[in-house]
Amino acid sequence: MAPVRESTYFPPLDKCLDGRHQLFSWRTTYFGLQELEGADTEKALERHLTDSRTLELLRSSLLLPPLPTAQTKSTFETKTSAINVVPSAQGRFDIKQIQDDTLWLSAKATIDEVTALRIVILEWQSRPAFLLQKSDRQSFGGSFNGSSFQPALSAVRLTPEFGQLSDDAVPAGSINSDETRRKRLFSIYLEERLYKINTCGYLLRNAHKRQENGENNIGQRSSVIPHWVEEIGYDILDNWDVPGVVINVLRSRIRDLEEGCRWFGSDEMQESIMVEWCRSQILEMVAILDVTLNVLAVQDQLPPYDFVRSWFKLMNDYGFFEEFQPPLRDLYNTHELDLQSLCSLVSLAVLKVPVALEAFKPKGRETDDAGYLQNVDTCGEITEIMINAASERLQVASPAVLAWSLILQRLRERSIAARDEREDRLSMHGAPGTVGSPEAETLEQPLFKNSRSLLRRGSSTGSDTPQQQSFLEQLVDAAMSVPVDGDAIAYLARAAVDGSHVLNIIATLSTGCYAPSNSDQGVQSNLRIRRILMDLVGAVLGLIDYQPDLVATTLAVLSGNEDYWGLLHHPIESREIKPAAMFMEDDIFMTKIFAVALSRFPFEVLPFLRLCRALAGSHAGQDGDGLPAIWSKLATTDCLTCVLPASFTDYQLLPDDEESSIISLTADLDMFDHEHTTRSMSYKRLKQSGGSASAHLLNLRQIPQGTTGRVLSETKPLVVLWRHDYCPLAYLGMLLHSASSIEPSFGNSPQNHILSSEATAEIIDLLSIILLTSIRGASASEASLSAFAATQKILDTASEGLDLGQDIVSVIFDIFEKELGRQPKTTEEAPLIILLRCTQFAEALLHVMPDRVWPFLGRSSLLGVNDSDSQLGAVLASTEMVLGKYDLLLGCIHLFESLADDAISHAVIRKSPTKSVARFAASRSYSTGVSQVVMKKVLLSFQRILLDVYQSISTWNFAVIEQRHEINTRLSISFNRLLTCCFGVEGESDTNQKLTASLMPAVEQIVKVFVSSAGAENTLTYMIKMIQEGVTEALSSEPRSTLYGIQQTVEALRLATTLLRLNTIVGLNCSALEEKILRHVSLLARCYTGHPIFRQPVMELLTVLVLNADVADGQPASLLGHMGEDAASQFLQVLATVDEPLCHRDVSVSIWKLLSAVVSKRQQWFAIFVLTGEAPRKLIKRKITESDNRDRSDSIFGVALDRLSNIGRSNAQRALAILEFVALAADSWPWTLAIAEQHPRFVTSITEYISQVETVTNTTQNRSGQAGMEYYKLQMTSYITEILAMYTHHTRQASNTSYAKELLPNLTYVTTAAVLPPEYNASLHSNLRQNFEVRFENCKLTAFKRTTLKLPSLGESFYYDLDIANQILHLDSSWTGRDQEGFAAELARANANFSVVEARISLFHSWKLLAVELSKSLGTDSDYQKTMAEVTMDCLRANTKTTLPQAIFERLAQSRADLAFTLLQSLIEEQSTRAEVKSVLFTAWDALRAHGTDLAIALDGDQAPYCRTLLKILCLSLQAHTSSRTVASSVERGVTEPEYTQKRPMDANLSLTTVLEILKLVVANGFRSLTTLLHDSPGRIFPDDFALLAAILRNSLRIPGLERHTTALLSTFADAQTSRYASTLLSWSDQLATNRDPIYGEMSINFLLEMSSMPALAEALAVEGILNHMSDTNLIKHLRIRRGMGPFDQPVRLYNIWVRGILPLLLNLLHAVGASVAAEISAALNQFLGQLERASATFTYYGKVPATNESDPSSAGYISLCMISEAQTLAVISRILDTYRDAGPSAGVVSSEIMEIMWDRSRVKEDVQTWLQTRSVLRERIVPKGEREEAWAKMRPGENSSSRSVNKLEEKVVEDLEQLMTLLGGKDD
Repeated sequence: MAPVRESTYFPPLDKCLDGRHQLFSWRTTYFGLQELEGADTEKALERHLTDSRTLELLRSSLLLPPLPTAQTKSTFETKTSAINVVPSAQGRFDIKQIQDDTLWLSAKATIDEVTALRIVILEWQSRPAFLLQKSDRQSFGGSFNGSSFQPALSAVRLTPEFGQLSDDAVPAGSINSDETRRKRLFSIYLEERLYKINTCGYLLRNAHKRQENGENNIGQRSSVIPHWVEEIGYDILDNWDVPGVVINVLRSRIRDLEEGCRWFGSDEMQESIMVEWCRSQILEMVAILDVTLNVLAVQDQLPPYDFVRSWFKLMNDYGFFEEFQPPLRDLYNTHELDLQSLCSLVSLAVLKVPVALEAFKPKGRETDDAGYLQNVDTCGEITEIMINAASERLQVASPAVLAWSLILQRLRERSIAARDEREDRLSMHGAPGTVGSPEAETLEQPLFKNSRSLLRRGSSTGSDTPQQQSFLEQLVDAAMSVPVDGDAIAYLARAAVDGSHVLNIIATLSTGCYAPSNSDQGVQSNLRIRRILMDLVGAVLGLIDYQPDLVATTLAVLSGNEDYWGLLHHPIESREIKPAAMFMEDDIFMTKIFAVALSRFPFEVLPFLRLCRALAGSHAGQDGDGLPAIWSKLATTDCLTCVLPASFTDYQLLPDDEESSIISLTADLDMFDHEHTTRSMSYKRLKQSGGSASAHLLNLRQIPQGTTGRVLSETKPLVVLWRHDYCPLAYLGMLLHSASSIEPSFGNSPQNHILSSEATAEIIDLLSIILLTSIRGASASEASLSAFAATQKILDTASEGLDLGQDIVSVIFDIFEKELGRQPKTTEEAPLIILLRCTQFAEALLHVMPDRVWPFLGRSSLLGVNDSDSQLGAVLASTEMVLGKYDLLLGCIHLFESLADDAISHAVIRKSPTKSVARFAASRSYSTGVSQVVMKKVLLSFQRILLDVYQSISTWNFAVIEQRHEINTRLSISFNRLLTCCFGVEGESDTNQKLTASLMPAVEQIVKVFVSSAGAENTLTYMIKMIQEGVTEALSSEPRSTLYGIQQTVEALRLATTLLRLNTIVGLNCSALEEKILRHVSLLARCYTGHPIFRQPVMELLTVLVLNADVADGQPASLLGHMGEDAASQFLQVLATVDEPLCHRDVSVSIWKLLSAVVSKRQQWFAIFVLTGEAPRKLIKRKITESDNRDRSDSIFGVALDRLSNIGRSNAQRALAILEFVALAADSWPWTLAIAEQHPRFVTSITEYISQVETVTNTTQNRSGQAGMEYYKLQMTSYITEILAMYTHHTRQASNTSYAKELLPNLTYVTTAAVLPPEYNASLHSNLRQNFEVRFENCKLTAFKRTTLKLPSLGESFYYDLDIANQILHLDSSWTGRDQEGFAAELARANANFSVVEARISLFHSWKLLAVELSKSLGTDSDYQKTMAEVTMDCLRANTKTTLPQAIFERLAQSRADLAFTLLQSLIEEQSTRAEVKSVLFTAWDALRAHGTDLAIALDGDQAPYCRTLLKILCLSLQAHTSSRTVASSVERGVTEPEYTQKRPMDANLSLTTVLEILKLVVANGFRSLTTLLHDSPGRIFPDDFALLAAILRNSLRIPGLERHTTALLSTFADAQTSRYASTLLSWSDQLATNRDPIYGEMSINFLLEMSSMPALAEALAVEGILNHMSDTNLIKHLRIRRGMGPFDQPVRLYNIWVRGILPLLLNLLHAVGASVAAEISAALNQFLGQLERASATFTYYGKVPATNESDPSSAGYISLCMISEAQTLAVISRILDTYRDAGPSAGVVSSEIMEIMWDRSRVKEDVQTWLQTRSVLRERIVPKGEREEAWAKMRPGENSSSRSVNKLEEKVVEDLEQLMTLLGGKDD
């Protein structure tokens, strides 16, 4: 049985109090639904809303919470009992206080205890946010209950009502009082009630959308509204089973409003409580009415009679709320209009006009479905209520009054018709029919019962029976029985139309007098309201003829409050049916409204224009050409109405006309001024030419002879309706042309061709809307081409009647320019309308013909580009600023946005050659006709004006405050977008060659104003003010905050973030902006808690502040210091929730990014706060040290550890951000590892994760999203590995190696994946680059390389900025491609591949840290040795296989080689005997061969460091084979070979063959190459290179069995002439010496010494006369000076050459060659007479310590190990020579030829014996030489030492002296 899921609505109390669960408030739920972004947020909300308890509450959301009962009291006591809630030892919460508050709230609100308890917990969890808000005005010493960091890890929310109340009513110092806390409980209680209703309304609206658009359209918005939201809405509808619930709850709210609230006793507090209480009741009533309206709007049946009767009784009791006024003055003029509007709309929706008009239709609807019309009494009561409302002239009731009159009229008509029909049947048959149905029963059903079936069930009709007709007559009679003067129906209609002016009321309701918000939900609600009103207008058409008021009302319903900019920015697809579509699909509307308006044109211009404009805005009915459905009416018509000139008499009455009103023209009638027409060149050409086309154009200018018409007005001048075919749109174009030629201005003339300003504006507006509709309605596959063709057709048609060389565009631009030249009075708004419409036309035209718009703006006076004054500024100053209305400014801002968009989106097209422009499916003119110079000037001029606006707008007067918010928002968006496009990608270094070159002057102007301008202070101050306004509005008591009011704060935050990030891009000095923001950083903290939409931008801004402060010189500014300790404490408590319970991924990631910056970027005090949860001052007072291991689970660091304890189930991006935070914290603050160690699950969880992670193969080409999972997984593994490396170091420091042993078996994946070559898809990147640059000529792919303007993050925009690329390239068809497989997809795959590469490299570096750390803990462990040997080989193998770019590979290869060297060095130091260690030799050699064995090349380039590392690895790997235990012996012992060695058998022959190859290619040839290169390029070769070769030689010659290959060795070194090059190097060494240091001489001697260690090579050296070659060098000659060189002489290296080079070399030669070389050795040795004499006296004993005299070492009296070594070597050589001399001929030598060595052996023996006898003096004379001897001097002697030495150095000296005595014959040999 599956486990029961724990309730998310209210889980066990202990989880809420310890921070494991954050409760969903209804406000948080409502905001979360409105901003559904990301799978995590959806999952969290879905879990919450599908919880059984949540669904139960939503189904009864309009009802108040249940009353307290004994059962709820028992449940409350159980939840808060000690067994379920353990009291907090640290004072986190006071359970007694929670219980008391719960019981208080339950008693005051009369709600059950469990509901009250949940509200109390909500208050407790939201307390830090409240304290943070108060911290800006009131100081407080601590949080509740004395906790410095209480874990009220709550959803970040603050009740809007309480936000205001607390500022006004909470006295300072009382913030911790019970009264204050309970006032917050009161506020939250009211808030929960309100937002529960709002949430229910949201869910119901979305359920309705699906039904209204059909089941097949569900998927259209699945990406925006999840399917589960719709299902929950349906569930609510299906289970809404409370009859009359709406009426009851409304009456209860009204009663509560009247009775008031008496929760508190204090009069001062009671007043503020009453305001809040009354506001809440009104808002709940509005919300309930809104829910009711939306439910009724989609019902397709009449509501039941009991609901309708109850509703209208309620309205009648309160006068339809016509005179409603809140009981408190503070609430006047707040929500009255909303309440009245909704009452009016619900009253209309209740009647269901379209359905009611179809009721009782013959052969139609059955009586069972007649709803409230089924009940006679109900209809009578409704009529009585309506007559009462009509008599009182209640405007709120007027739409319902009119609707009821229409319904009654229809019922009466059908009653009369039915009665007549019945009488006819009776007269025919003589008796009534007997077939029929019984009297219909009244419907007794709830309003919303089984709503899904009601929504989907169609209408049914009843039979036409005598009984039914009798009922219908009764129904009408009952309705008409109400006493009234005259006919009741006529009375109702007259009262509504004439008395209450219902048409004006309908228009007012249509234009948005009530709208929930400016969000998408508000737009949809407005559409639904207008559809209801459209049904009423359609019904009115049967009673009212065409008249101006009806047309105005129809226009209002059609358009609402939508303007051009609204159509521009709203989505094309809408799930709501628009009234315009209803209008065009209804024959009655088209016949009675549109056809009449068309026939009366151009006599009446405005009605026709406005109807066309309203209908053109609808995309419904567009044809295949992309033209709007209204196009057919504009393209041609057959009638027009005009006024005959008074002097025109060329017409006659038709004789057959009975009415004498039909006339016929006897001559052509000019439609325009005759003189103007005949003077037109086009008219002359048309008269001369013939054909149908010419006739068509002539019809635009004149009505031909013979045309008939009907006289509409016989008074002079005559008004005639002509039957004449012409094109209305072309005629409008000619009207505009005529108007443009009128001077000095447009006027109001009776002549048809002289337009009013209003008509001119309407024509231009119509053209703009038609263009926009065609552009936006073009098919997606051929959008640009279709849009251009459609708009070209529109413009050509409008230009048909114009003269040659003119078109409608030039005409409108001429009008624009003339209007700009006028100087309007401050009170004139009409000219501004024309300017605004022209601006809209320019914006629409810009989408398809930018080559017409840019040049016009360049020469127009609007901007004053050509050094003239800007007329835009003049109009602003003289008119708009005076009126306080800024429509033209907003229009110009929209135009600027479009200009910038055009410059960005066509940047590549304009840079491409002309021949390639055709590939772009745009237009013929994107790359021609638009000069870059003009674009730069236009954008710069526009930008300067807008920047002036931004700087001065704070002082302006606004009649509509929303306009200021919109201006601020759009300017911030524009500035931010320009900065991002110009600095977000690298591009060319030359700004003139950048893709965004045309934007750069404007962008530089932005930077100048915000960063370096002298007036930046005012600009930045206003930016801060915008942020403050957003916080205030978000926390205000009015829930209907405007969209732009909130959005302006978001955009200001984003703009500030971008400006600060420019500091790292272009090195700007943003100190003024940084200081301004830092001074208001507490405002940012408050902003975070104000609204969920603020959270991410606030986090990003604070992050960049911290990062910028770290790179600044000196100590960075302290975030904590500017915020304040108390505010910071509360802010961190809020942050600790990490956006729970909504779980918004991007917000969570931004929070952890900020915390990562804090702990790693020198924000020490703030970091301590984050890591410990306590203020630094309190920590100092308690003297907390690093060793303090107290529980830190209350800190944010503890929260991070908790989140990572379930890392396997966490979102990858969120877990990645948390891991980064923990890794940086551990790196910067090592003591945090002790906290991690104490956590019960953290270390175990991350260890299990890396042990269970699996790799995804072929990720770079995988298109199913696995590549994204791969780079996230790799990066997570990287951070975990880094953390484990530091944790292992921490445990080792604590002398605990057990964890390292436990960790090793879990590293299987890491050891393999970390060293694998990154999966760089070379073919993908190469093909992408080639194809891209072929497709987009003059544009390189690197132009889209992302900069640090955005924080780097793995993903589809990691390397190339996909967002900017999309803005620039989206117009090209290849960018999207077929089936979404264009360049955009390729770029995303390339970024994903780069992300994988980056993540794998990061994993390698982390593994490097861990591997090195493990080597210190597990160096002697056999399993570790095996693993590290395999890792070493894997590193080397990976370096031989790569497809990475050279730069990346070189760095990575070097890092791998460094790791391999470190690990191998550790294995060698531990003298590992694992066969895997020996196998490294072959891998190392393969790696070196792959890199190149020619050292002259390898060490002469950039890869020299890598080559040297490989040589070191090779040297160490050879050392592994120098052990006395050979490979064969290892095999005999049964050592298991790894897979690699099974492929490469480790036999002796193979090993020796490899060694011989190394000796040949690396040692012999390498030494020759190094010597040559040193001579040619001294700066590229270093002494260590020779030392490294010598070490390789030494280790190679020590490998057992190599002596059997002497022939090969001799051949190798002979061919390379090694000895000659060595002697040559020795001869150069004095010239190559630096600071008299002959280091290369030492290298040469040492190399020869290593060669001489093998007898065969030593013999070869002797044969080649190496001694003679050496004796001729300057360095050797220098050693032959009389005094000699001692260990204390400078340079010291000369003595080292003597002791460690020459003497051992002579000994090796003597040992290898024997007697035959004895004479030569003795002669060579005696050449160093000075050295031998000095050596004879070196041990002379002095009784006391002499003064140091390094210039005379023979008398210094000091002893070092090197002096003893010198004497030992001389003793051995002298004894060997003595042996050969004594043997004489028996040894094959001539004794006399072997010279006596000039070294006084007896003296040395005597001196040494003296030193050994005086140990105390010897101890004082020992001098350490070198680091090793200095270390020995500090070490104790060995445990087995029998000497009286005090340190290891003395012990070594004594041992060596005793050995010397043995060699000298002082002891037994």
